[in-house]
Amino acid sequence: MPRRLRSLLLVLGTGMLLVPTATAWLDAAREVSGQRYSFAQAGRRVFVLGFDGVDPDILKEFMVELPTVAALARQGTLSDCRTTNPPESPVAWATFATGLNPGDHGIYDFLRRDPKGPHPYRPLNGMVAKRLPEFGPLGIPVRPPGARNLRGGRGFWEPVADAGYRVSVLRMPLTFPPVPARGGEVLCGLGVPDLRGTVSSYTVFEAGRDVSPGYTIFGGLRVKIYPRGGRATAELDGPPDPRAPRSGRRMSVPIEFKFAGDGAVVTVGDEPPVALQTGLFSNWVRVRFKAGPFVRLDGLVRFVLLHGGDTPAVYASPIQIAPGSAPIPISAPASFASLIRDRLGPMKTMGWPEDTFAANERVLSDVLMFEDVRGTYLNQERLLLDRIDHANADLVSMVFTAQDRISHLFFRWRDRQHPAYDEKARKVFAQRTGIHDPILESYRWMDRTLAKVTERMKPGDVLIAVSDHGFHSWRMGINLNTWLAREGYLVRAGEGVDSAKSVEDLFRDRSPTAHIDWSRTRAYGLGLGQIYLNLKGREADGVVEPAEREALLEEIRSKLMTLEDEQGQPVFTRIYRSEKIWKGSRFDEAPDLQCAFATGFRVSWQTALLGVPPEVFEVNDYPWSGDHCSNDVTETAGFFLSNRRLKDGVSPGLENIAPTVCRLFGVDPPPGATAPPLRFD
Repeated sequence: MPRRLRSLLLVLGTGMLLVPTATAWLDAAREVSGQRYSFAQAGRRVFVLGFDGVDPDILKEFMVELPTVAALARQGTLSDCRTTNPPESPVAWATFATGLNPGDHGIYDFLRRDPKGPHPYRPLNGMVAKRLPEFGPLGIPVRPPGARNLRGGRGFWEPVADAGYRVSVLRMPLTFPPVPARGGEVLCGLGVPDLRGTVSSYTVFEAGRDVSPGYTIFGGLRVKIYPRGGRATAELDGPPDPRAPRSGRRMSVPIEFKFAGDGAVVTVGDEPPVALQTGLFSNWVRVRFKAGPFVRLDGLVRFVLLHGGDTPAVYASPIQIAPGSAPIPISAPASFASLIRDRLGPMKTMGWPEDTFAANERVLSDVLMFEDVRGTYLNQERLLLDRIDHANADLVSMVFTAQDRISHLFFRWRDRQHPAYDEKARKVFAQRTGIHDPILESYRWMDRTLAKVTERMKPGDVLIAVSDHGFHSWRMGINLNTWLAREGYLVRAGEGVDSAKSVEDLFRDRSPTAHIDWSRTRAYGLGLGQIYLNLKGREADGVVEPAEREALLEEIRSKLMTLEDEQGQPVFTRIYRSEKIWKGSRFDEAPDLQCAFATGFRVSWQTALLGVPPEVFEVNDYPWSGDHCSNDVTETAGFFLSNRRLKDGVSPGLENIAPTVCRLFGVDPPPGATAPPLRFD
């Protein structure tokens, strides 16, 4: 049978589950028919690189250690880059890609609420809306799973591709599920879930009298094991069972451990056994989940033997979607993810690829977390260089995330006053890794990547590198809902009602909201610094009359601006009114107030999830010690770097990038992008 015909039959046979979008059907049809495009010739290449979380002040502090950045600054331009309000990654990268402000692209936070949905106050994923599959008799799929990208607008690579230029867009945030670029390639970044449908949720298998099984606050799962004769069995939970989408039941596979001294062997399902060494990540292991005869989902997982002995513990990473079996495509064309795997080997596919939740809960040590981030970054660099060398693309764009994750988790070592600062732990890390400053080291990775890219550049090529925001120390968490309750704006349902929230509840779209009496609540906090009024005609149980909105918002804003900690330090720099900072077709989705915290403060984890803890202030002694999400936009700029000099001393912002890239190719910017393109000498 001809290869193309076999491919077509395979697509048709699995279409309902494995090819759930029109995008994937078009990709498959093009591949089967052998359709080819004729491409325009740009005469030069444009490289647009994003480095999440690189702070411009820290960058300047490290400049002597960053020879490539220094050389590019002398040759071209190095400056601050305006970020978005709020300076959060999904918000900022959405503006970077489209040139739109949040009022038009509709991304205001990692989280959102849906006032017209069945649970109008429940925290939801702010980047992707999912659709559950449906099954008929005998478990036959009648509707596949689906997802909808909540980011509005078009990415800058789309009009470039429409004009006939080849594009390679890699690990781009807010592109899941992907839209195909004409003849180009797109690999999705932030927004892609793990195979469990969550973000970076891990599992720990642990023996011991004091082990309490169940989910942690940040979505990790502890499974208690009972070794007998050095052997223990358990189940590895995977994605939700599509046959019972509302029950919370998950598909699982059997897992077996054999412990011997300080070593172990793990067997997952029918896969070959894998040896584990204490403190080292294993190779990737395929894991296959089945739900009846018609559903099979493949993932990739790796393990770390945390410790052996009489009470061993084994860490299982978040389960990555395996290219080639994704229920929803993670690349366009759908085969591109598989091509990368075939060329470069297995690598992480999740949009938040680093195992930060496990590190924040101190399951992974500082050394293991650093190795995880470094290995992830090096694989991403290999991907970028491979596509520069082999994609023959006129536009290559990629977003790296390592600098952000390292800064989040190791900022405590820059701030000796931080509650989580530990000089002994810092010295142990240095002894084991030979690295004294993880943040500096991550900036060195960026510098080496830029060097490798510039080595491949030809005369006339243009390089633009940006970060989406800077960084601040985070010492104290603020429970906004607790403050709102104390001031009488939010009313608890009762003293005995549990308001504690977990990330697992968020992942499963089941976070309860009954701990708040909505019939008497006038304002509530949700997300990373957002406050919403319980407005009549907008919220389901709204009690605030529209005529009262102006006065109530000003009252809350004024009171918050007087809030200080025990040392008399102001908590907020500014409290922004929504209509002052956003505009556009999706303004009605915006929060009413955006809180901008002073350095050292950030909204608490519980506030983000609609929790109402007992106290307003809580010490942040987690490893997650640096942040930016709810700091002031005027104090949290990113950086801009190019091998070209900007004309007229223009100050660049993220909103300028999309029009600038399009202008370099002589095409119109994405619709709605009104910021002027940057002009080079």
